[in-house]
Amino acid sequence: MHILITGSAGFIGGYLSKALMNEGHTITGLDICSNEQQASVCNFIMGDIRDKSTLRHAMKGVNLIIHLAAKLEDFGIPRKEFFAINEGGTKNILDVASESDVKRFIFYSSVAVYGPGEAAESGKLLPIDDYGRTKLASEKTIKAWADEDNSRMALAIRPTVVFGAHNYANVYRLMDAVVKRKFIWIGDGSNIKSLAYVENLVAMNLFLLNRMKPGFDVFNYSDEPYMTTRQIVEKIATYAHVPIPRRKIPLFISQLGGMAMDIASNLTGVDLPMRRVRIRKFCAQTYYKSDKIRQCGFKQPVLLDEGLENTVMWYLQMREKNDTTNVTNALSHTSPCRQNKAILPD
Repeated sequence: MHILITGSAGFIGGYLSKALMNEGHTITGLDICSNEQQASVCNFIMGDIRDKSTLRHAMKGVNLIIHLAAKLEDFGIPRKEFFAINEGGTKNILDVASESDVKRFIFYSSVAVYGPGEAAESGKLLPIDDYGRTKLASEKTIKAWADEDNSRMALAIRPTVVFGAHNYANVYRLMDAVVKRKFIWIGDGSNIKSLAYVENLVAMNLFLLNRMKPGFDVFNYSDEPYMTTRQIVEKIATYAHVPIPRRKIPLFISQLGGMAMDIASNLTGVDLPMRRVRIRKFCAQTYYKSDKIRQCGFKQPVLLDEGLENTVMWYLQMREKNDTTNVTNALSHTSPCRQNKAILPD
């Protein structure tokens, strides 16, 4: 099968491209930032999903589209830009798919469409930020596209926080704080935090690939067994051979500090780490069930414990190499590559 992957230079896109090529598929990758490594093994095109001429070029001979490219930052991005890229870009892809008679479409959405709390696929859709709102708007657009033609097949995959080697987002920052002994507890850590190890998410995608049916369907993805924030932090500390964090700060004090950082961020334009929205996310319950995919027969190939240990080992190797250049680039909020990578928020 000839597959177009948008956002192919991102974290999930890189793993997915490799796995699909190993399965014998032909891959065309499309991303706004260059990727020399991908260009050496697949047909890589540097371009923007807002440009239909680029999409037409990328979609030649394609049988399936996997759409990962998205804007995702939670600071300093105008609402109009979020919708122009996430929803508008999705509409562009679907328009060109219709022109090119592509019938199969897989969309990487997010559990952000539910908002914080606990939800299965049938749960209420109450996103609290522009990222979640644009993902939900894109899902509705894809469903309408699938409904227009009863031979079209579309899926939305809603992963929770995705982590693994080469990811510098939420779990990386948590590991970094624990290992450097900078982590401070806010709350008691009893809230469930659903996680998705990247290799399991990719395996789920491959599982669904040949099980697509006409119409539109939705699948959550999170690993089992579910863990609390405390369990996750304790396991990271254990695998890294550092003391389990004990320092605590009362929630109301952290919220005051978050307010101060919000004010400072707004005044300076600098994305400071402990803003109120991140404190709320850290303390919130995020328990997203993925029973539906398991009822279809899917079994995650890697245990969550093993995924965490693998990621900690990678992090420690990165520290030993002192690869500060890569870390700095990956964490940069001004990098156009980072802006299009499909690293999912809390």
